[in-house]
Amino acid sequence: MDLSFNHTSMDLRERFFSLLDSLSALRALTQLELDGLTEEQVIEKALGELVRYQNLENCSIFRLEGSELRCVAGTSINESHGMVAGGKTDLKTRQNFMRFASGEGIMGIALQTGQLQYCRDCAQNASFKPNPLPGGDLPGSLICVPIKMADEVLGVLNASHPLPEYFEPWQQHTLSLFCSSLGQMLHNHRMLHDLEYLVDQRTHELRTALQEAEGLKQKYEQLSSVDELTGLPNRRYFFDEAEALVSRAKRYELPCSLMLMDVDFFKRVNDNWGHAIGDRVLCMIADVLKDEIRSGDIVARLGGEEFVILLPNTGEEGTELIAQRIQERLVKIELKDEAVANLEITACIGITRLRPEGQEEMSDGELVDQLYTEADRAMYQCKREGRNRRKVFDGSERG
Repeated sequence: MDLSFNHTSMDLRERFFSLLDSLSALRALTQLELDGLTEEQVIEKALGELVRYQNLENCSIFRLEGSELRCVAGTSINESHGMVAGGKTDLKTRQNFMRFASGEGIMGIALQTGQLQYCRDCAQNASFKPNPLPGGDLPGSLICVPIKMADEVLGVLNASHPLPEYFEPWQQHTLSLFCSSLGQMLHNHRMLHDLEYLVDQRTHELRTALQEAEGLKQKYEQLSSVDELTGLPNRRYFFDEAEALVSRAKRYELPCSLMLMDVDFFKRVNDNWGHAIGDRVLCMIADVLKDEIRSGDIVARLGGEEFVILLPNTGEEGTELIAQRIQERLVKIELKDEAVANLEITACIGITRLRPEGQEEMSDGELVDQLYTEADRAMYQCKREGRNRRKVFDGSERG
């Protein structure tokens, strides 16, 4: 038998199986699941599939970070022309000592040119950058393949062997195809994560905007129903809520009274001591009213120095007692300010009550308006007769 024929046949068979291994490595790479993986994990899995199907003892991948290539994955401690033989060197150490700038070493040239670099004999190549740590083994041959997406270099695959002239053209071609596929995969992974980050960022911004909008809505709703100076409900809130209380009192035939209060000569306070003092006085009056009302009562500032209190389940007698206590407390208000002398706060209070007679056909809103009008007439009758008075509406008041 012709020995040369046997040798050729064996060589062809070996190349055929090598080709199958190369195709298997590329197929395994394309089937990697990217979901939930970091870029480092993607690189590690890709390198693992390459080594699984290719006879590459020392192989690593360097990623471009800023302006430098840094090692992010390797197949062994002795990887490439990298680390101390037999030493326990972790990834952090590799990253700290194995860095390559553009044009620096064989890998730096691959980064700079975007082309595969094959160092056939590292001992004879002046561009080869030796390991900075003492004791590292010098590889015989080294191949550096850029990992690219279009014209952008994302990193460099670095494979070495102790023997010079080890890598054949088909291996170089296989590694180039592998790096091309890996470059596309890393590009897709980055786009996916950039999109996820963008979606998360936009979702966070939208959630924040919605929270701010809800906060503003609540604030404006509060401002629309609360007097900003005193913190009491305002006119709008009072008339909306009063209808519900009056409706309930009418339905169940319960007593309900309304008290309207206007501070006497309040303009003099502003004229004598300024509006800042006037505002302080109004706030102190509001505090008195808050203290005197019960749970379920409504007190509101209608504007200026005018206040209103609606008292469900309260008749005229009980309302008069509350009005008396309020007047007694108002005259005791003190600012404890040396600049304010002879300050005396009094008020006129008009009182009315809900009466069943003649109100059957009136709406709840009309009833509230009528109570307000009656208390207003009683209150102004007090002012005609003098100050610091209170009066229950009886129909004799002048309009």
